[in-house]
Amino acid sequence: MKNFLESIGIISTKEEETSSYDHKNYDLKKESDSDKIVLHKEFLKSVLEEENNRLGFIENKTSQIISQTSIVFSLLGLFVPVIMDKFESISLILKILIIVLLLVTFLFYLLSITNALKNFNIKKFKYPRANPANVLDFKIESIEKFNAELVRDYLYSIEKAVKINNEKGTNLLHAHKSFKLGIFLTGILVMFVSSILFFVKKEEPSTTIKNPIEIKYLDSILKKNRPIIIIKKDTLKKVRNNNKKSDKA
Repeated sequence: MKNFLESIGIISTKEEETSSYDHKNYDLKKESDSDKIVLHKEFLKSVLEEENNRLGFIENKTSQIISQTSIVFSLLGLFVPVIMDKFESISLILKILIIVLLLVTFLFYLLSITNALKNFNIKKFKYPRANPANVLDFKIESIEKFNAELVRDYLYSIEKAVKINNEKGTNLLHAHKSFKLGIFLTGILVMFVSSILFFVKKEEPSTTIKNPIEIKYLDSILKKNRPIIIIKKDTLKKVRNNNKKSDKA
């Protein structure tokens, strides 16, 4: 259970920061080592560029999973009122089961977005780079010393960039796994709701009259076959007035 919670980012595991080397140990400053220093610099520069490319790939995938999760999350939210309206007549147990499935599905989508958004925390991830002040500090020194200091900066930057990329990659994996579980539960929910719609019979709408009026002796009145004429008082007055006018004429 703990491993599962760690895999979706609910439980965070912080790895101890261990360094495989000390960048300050690089001390090639002799003129005879100038060619070697240049080769080291070019090699480390290419490694740093690879880590930067890896960082760009992780951030692109993070943006994609946020947008995809947000779309699915919004669409599922729109169908919730429709689903609940269609199943007013089903049993309470089925209603509870549908609600639980919905809540768990929403939870996984929220976890996916939350884990992905961790990669955009600018304050937490400080990107390393070569120190521009080296140009001023080593302006009167030899090129070999300057290149050696640049190599040390590259060594430090690569070490930090790898740690940052690994942490961001872990967040992306957590977001991806939560998103997959959300999609899986959405599929189960759709199949479950479809099965209920198929097997549950739709009740015919019935009309109920509150406080009905009972007419007594209606049968005896209808048996006489006499029409029942209902005349309002206003209509009766108008008829009498019209008759009086015709008599005077």
